[in-house]
Amino acid sequence: MAVKIFVSAGEPSGDMLAGELLEHLKVLMPDAEFFGICGPKMRQAGCEELFGIEELSVMGFVEVLKHLSYIRRLEFTLLEEIERRKPEIAILVDYPGFHLRLGDALKLRGTFVFQYVAPQLWAWGEKRTKTLKESTDEVLGIMPFEADFFKKRSVNYTYVGTPQVDRALIASGDRSRFGLPADATIVGFFPGSRRGEIQRLVPRMLAARAVLRNRDSSLHFVLSAAPNLPIDLFAQQLGTILPTPTIDEKGLTVYLLGDTTLVQGQSIHLMKCSDAAVVTSGTATLECALVNTPMTVAYVMQNLSYQLAKRFVKLPHISLVNLVADFGLVKEFIQNFAPEDLADELQRLAGDQAYRGEKKQQLQALNQKLKGELAEQAARTIATCYAEGLPRSRHLNGLNNQGLDSLIGK
Repeated sequence: MAVKIFVSAGEPSGDMLAGELLEHLKVLMPDAEFFGICGPKMRQAGCEELFGIEELSVMGFVEVLKHLSYIRRLEFTLLEEIERRKPEIAILVDYPGFHLRLGDALKLRGTFVFQYVAPQLWAWGEKRTKTLKESTDEVLGIMPFEADFFKKRSVNYTYVGTPQVDRALIASGDRSRFGLPADATIVGFFPGSRRGEIQRLVPRMLAARAVLRNRDSSLHFVLSAAPNLPIDLFAQQLGTILPTPTIDEKGLTVYLLGDTTLVQGQSIHLMKCSDAAVVTSGTATLECALVNTPMTVAYVMQNLSYQLAKRFVKLPHISLVNLVADFGLVKEFIQNFAPEDLADELQRLAGDQAYRGEKKQQLQALNQKLKGELAEQAARTIATCYAEGLPRSRHLNGLNNQGLDSLIGK
């Protein structure tokens, strides 16, 4: 009989992770049937859609509260479908606020639950580790520094790899692909993939651009536009009508705006083309680190969300780069900062050769802490757990391939 697997992602980054995971699971578990909350990558991998991630993509404390009644109705409908189909396995990708509740409901129905990407309880919710333990059978984590935190609190945790490692290996520094000047010093702006981030961060980035323009007219700037966002959103922030873009065979879209190039898609390649970058706090900071581009990190939240975060988040750093490094490798600009200060750091990263060299050396050392092949390792852990009937992959050190080979008919 086919193995029924429920898969849920709440936003584009989770959809990408889930899509890559499903491609490997289809090889290891060829009879599996996948269904759940999908984005385009999951649909492409053959997952049947019950709901689209577009219906869940909200962020921040206040924003989630605004959508709470709708999310509750969605949960009710979803659980009715889960009750009918009775999946053997559930893979819940990131999005902890929603998935911790859903995981608990799935376990009560006898489903084997994996949380793929650990919730950041080490940042804002240590007391919720008990809830995580009760709502999942195994956490498949993507950050090495999480392992000690969760294991000390008796949460079944396996570090399976970091997705940005594999993506960085294929990143190209070919500037000609983006129509960028080969010899110019390029400063990159990477404002994130959520509408609110664009509205709050791009004006700060453009203000820093104005400062840098006044100091050095030879600089060239690139602004990265996430493919899930309408390009008009960026045109509004730039205050211009966009020219006709160039589009390559892979869908890369480039708009030439004088000393600034707006690029939709392929952000990690654009990072590698940049001499210095400012990146929104999140996993994109690791991408920039892995392509060895000196950077600074910026983040601006909705004000009430920020006040709540200040109260609950107790960390010395906000960026994953600094958390993995365990020191302030990159400078962080949070909430209220002057464009002159951001411009100072970008200018130093791009033009001060001693400072730039030190940062590149530190980034190389950081990269040694991270491992790749995430989707493959996560899929193998899930398939092996199912084949052996084990609720915890922490018993699978070295992975017992006998059970897995039996499952896939080798």
